[in-house]
Amino acid sequence: MACDCCGSTTWLPLFTENGVRLGQCPDCDLLSIDDIPAPERRMTEMEAGHYAGSQEIVGASKQSASERILADRFRGYVDLARRHVDGGAWLDIGCGAGLLMGLAQEAGYTAEGIELSADRLATARRLTGAPVHGVPVEDVGYPDASFDVISMINVFSHLISPTQTFTELARILRPGGVVVMVTGEMTAGVEQGDMLHWSLGDHLYFLGDRTMDRYAAKIGLEVVHHSRRWLPDEMFSREWLRMKGRSRAKNAVKTTVRFTPGGLAALRAVMLRRQADSSAHTSEFVLRVPA
Repeated sequence: MACDCCGSTTWLPLFTENGVRLGQCPDCDLLSIDDIPAPERRMTEMEAGHYAGSQEIVGASKQSASERILADRFRGYVDLARRHVDGGAWLDIGCGAGLLMGLAQEAGYTAEGIELSADRLATARRLTGAPVHGVPVEDVGYPDASFDVISMINVFSHLISPTQTFTELARILRPGGVVVMVTGEMTAGVEQGDMLHWSLGDHLYFLGDRTMDRYAAKIGLEVVHHSRRWLPDEMFSREWLRMKGRSRAKNAVKTTVRFTPGGLAALRAVMLRRQADSSAHTSEFVLRVPA
């Protein structure tokens, strides 16, 4: 199996979770599972709801506390994009219920989305009134230089081939346009215990130390922003525990913590102890097409 990023055929196994092995490329640090599914199989699994939670509802109205948490976080991504491109056409890949699309519209962008879940797609169309496509970005057939901003929030790990996706993004971005991306990034010495649950099988890839720079150089993009955090502040709130996502395993952990007396305080204590030594991060990137 050749590395999607650099083409190396060396893959160093790290650990196994639920029968799925995770390994790392020693040349570019990309982490990947040992069985990347074919696109047809992946689409079938997505359509069957193998990885679905209730995200088509969360974020749909911005009224509940959990939805406000998402809205506040997503406004930060809009602000991040505006530092580089203020206005224009925005494409949100993996748009869910359309929350980020709606916030981009409020900020003066024209928005469009891509969402593979039929339920979330219908919700996003209804709430934003914008076009939302139910196929991968490579299959939409956008003309060259169609967008000023493309966002991928927690999408990278689900891609079949990040190289193919980044190549398409570079093609459909206008000169000076940007990709705003949030994903998991692992530094040297990462271990299984650095994350509560890796959701391997749902997650196919994670970035390593050198991976994003290698992808950018390969595709012809510039990394103009990169920041890391370990845990979001909202993770230690009751509202966060009520939020459901695609991973059933994570949802089960949240439910257990929520209904266990002292569970949230215990989780906070354990995770903060791990934070100092953890090699697992959530990272934000802005990639720019040279003008």
